[in-house]
Amino acid sequence: MVFSERMRKASLEKRSRIVLGLDLKPDLPENLMSKALKILDEVCDEICGIKVNLHLIIPLGFNELKEIVDKAHVHNLQAIADLKLNDISATNVVATKILWDIGFDAVICNPFVGFEEGLGPCIQEAHSKDRGIITLTYMSHKGAVEGYGLDVLKGGVSVKMYDLFIERAVEWNVDGMIVGATNPSIIKYVRARVKDIPIFSPGIFVQGGDPREAVRAGSDYLIVARAIIESNNVKVSAREIKNMTW
Repeated sequence: MVFSERMRKASLEKRSRIVLGLDLKPDLPENLMSKALKILDEVCDEICGIKVNLHLIIPLGFNELKEIVDKAHVHNLQAIADLKLNDISATNVVATKILWDIGFDAVICNPFVGFEEGLGPCIQEAHSKDRGIITLTYMSHKGAVEGYGLDVLKGGVSVKMYDLFIERAVEWNVDGMIVGATNPSIIKYVRARVKDIPIFSPGIFVQGGDPREAVRAGSDYLIVARAIIESNNVKVSAREIKNMTW
């Protein structure tokens, strides 16, 4: 079963669109491990996946990350590595091989690097292993307009940078697109142009994104981190967001 199908299956089983971002504050590796595993056990019934970024990937080792990913799989959750890969293919393929060996189901990449000798070999290898590639389209922070919202020329016509990234997502047959929940109008624009690639939307609450607006605009999954992991009760917070968007 390919990643997008596993993701959809987990979402339907859990009746949840939430991908939990384990963006824990800096701490000793052993403390990060115990916190991550504890949170996973508490919210596993309210989410459909987890996203692990540099908050954990830098301080933790292979075995520690594998334990977190294995725990996610025990709870029937998909595990996404958020590295925003943006390098030449020789480096990208090495990085993703390690991530696949850890057990990650998908990785977030930056389409700016291009296909040939960029993300192309990475995508091909991922699909050969039923893993997923999720590409950035428009991020959730205010400065996204300075890059993803740039006006660029294509064939003498002015388009937005994210227009190019939408086209690349389709042409490259990626498994998901990142579009910030802070820009529901762009989510709606992307969904109108792309019907069959899942949209993952970060930026819920803390950055100003409204989960209900994001879903109405066309988001399939909501990446939620601080609004859950920094709350007084992670399970209750996750359940509230789950219930308002299912």
